Amino acid sequence: MCGIAGAVAPDPVDPASVVRMRDELAHRGPDAAGVWRSPDGRVCLGHRRLAIIDLRAEANQPWVSHDGRFVVTFNGEIYNFLRLREELERAGVRFRTRSDTEVLVEAYRAWGESCLARFSGMFAFALWDAVERRLFCARDRAGEKPFYYAVIDGAFVFGSELKAVVAWPRFRKRLDFRALADFLTFSFVPDPRTIWEGAHKLPPAHRLVVDVPVSGALRVAPPVPWWDLRFQPDSQVVDWTPRILSALTTAADEMSIADVPLGTFLSGGVDSSSVTAALSRAGHDVRSFTIGFAEAGHDERPWARRVAAQYHTEHTERLVEPADVDAVFDKMVWHFDEPFGDYSYLPTFYVSREARQAITVSLSGDGGDEVFAGYRKYQRLALREGWGWAMPRPVAAAGARLFSSTTPAFRTLQQYGAEPSAMLADSLVLGFPRQALLRDTRGELARAVRDYDSLDIVRAMLVRADPRQVGLINAMRYLDFKLTLGSGILVKVDRASMAVALEVRPVYLHRALLDVAVSIPPARLADRRQAKKVLKTALAGWLPRDLLHRRKMGFAVPLAHWLRGGMAKAFVDTERHTRLDDLFDPGLVSRLMSAHARGTADFTARIHSLVFLERWLRKWA
Repeated sequence: MCGIAGAVAPDPVDPASVVRMRDELAHRGPDAAGVWRSPDGRVCLGHRRLAIIDLRAEANQPWVSHDGRFVVTFNGEIYNFLRLREELERAGVRFRTRSDTEVLVEAYRAWGESCLARFSGMFAFALWDAVERRLFCARDRAGEKPFYYAVIDGAFVFGSELKAVVAWPRFRKRLDFRALADFLTFSFVPDPRTIWEGAHKLPPAHRLVVDVPVSGALRVAPPVPWWDLRFQPDSQVVDWTPRILSALTTAADEMSIADVPLGTFLSGGVDSSSVTAALSRAGHDVRSFTIGFAEAGHDERPWARRVAAQYHTEHTERLVEPADVDAVFDKMVWHFDEPFGDYSYLPTFYVSREARQAITVSLSGDGGDEVFAGYRKYQRLALREGWGWAMPRPVAAAGARLFSSTTPAFRTLQQYGAEPSAMLADSLVLGFPRQALLRDTRGELARAVRDYDSLDIVRAMLVRADPRQVGLINAMRYLDFKLTLGSGILVKVDRASMAVALEVRPVYLHRALLDVAVSIPPARLADRRQAKKVLKTALAGWLPRDLLHRRKMGFAVPLAHWLRGGMAKAFVDTERHTRLDDLFDPGLVSRLMSAHARGTADFTARIHSLVFLERWLRKWA
């Protein structure tokens, strides 16, 4: 894993500017640093390396092809590079290194942009073609590796993190208040927006081309998708177990390729436990790492220990306590660049830091819930689908009135009474509902909220996965893959792990598992009694039955409990005048804290988002 940065401009680029951008990413690549500039000075690429495959200096980047035509700065891994290398060697290519970087370059030379479809891996890269005078940029299927960019005064600048783009000398920091509304709604800023006007994320599974004429302005083409999640249910398959287990074993084995120590994150849930099992069954000795909490309702260490004992892993545990939140909070604000609301970055950071003492690469179970319909909401969707979407809205509305508007029961009944697209969109609101934003915001943020609805992002996505055509479960899987995973979970994993220079490889996002998952009929994935049905059935021979069928806990932090205890005052300084007063009604945080402390509502997500935003404004704005 690495950090990439660069600039392409109408005039010669000062390499010192790219070095500054590059070195904002030093935490991503502590092993080597490089910079390359074209003979005319208009293209400059930078790289910070975390050495994983071919540790020699010959594999350092930016990497220049043998004939000087291609130069690449690349972040990620091409897991199937050895097979691609053999194919290219048969066609006459001679390699100078053992790295996947050189295979990427030669694959592009041989197959052009269609090489992307051949890659099994996670990647974000920018590749300069000196003959065509073209910069080719691309990002992997799920968006495991990040790519930020902006066009500033005619120059195209990019980086692995937003802080690299912001470091460009002429970048002007202006808040995008629609992006801020998105964050408050979803708990993250969905692509292609960023928190700054004029800066963008290259969406997952998209490519982008910058043409550089010998003289004159650059031509930056709009991003183009090169892949999408398409459902092709196969109702002829009776038993999915062989296909699922084969894909899991293949993925874990292929993703274990590394010239450095490797292990797994083992939370004790189905997904991480199956990854540990798959890696072990593929013939590897496994080191496993677990985070736990003193609160029994959130502590999965006993389950992780059972899996570790079953597969004879070298197992390490770390306890996370309330004091650990404040210890790294400001550090996380810096690493995330943008406001971010999923506070499970805390255990992710601590398990990464613990693991980094022994390994450099970790396999994880991230993506399993999104790909195999693992959340409890999929059970509700299966029930609603079984009714033919026929719950009478007056019945749902009447039922909702029996509960307080802050309770989960009210929210669920409201969703059941909504039309399908609205139901799906509402289920993705993890922060402030629109009504709360209209009520509680002020100033420029309030004006943005009045004129803009963040849920339009969801509605636009459902054009490509219409629930009337693919069904509620598959429509939700599409949204979870694109939003929950692509803009939320994978951002969390990338920033929290790269903060300590640990590479994390999510096994359930391997191409082989995606190919299986899109073929499974929705009814086999979830019903009203059980989510992730077909996966749990497949894993029955690998994992204990009570682990497979216990109530889902998730990678949850007991922050709700901690905010009702001793850490509340230290975490939330409600007396201090803050930048939030320009954006929200005064006293909003105090009111949320009071209601939360009384137990009349669970406002953990909103409180954390506001505190994170306030600290972020102090740091970045």
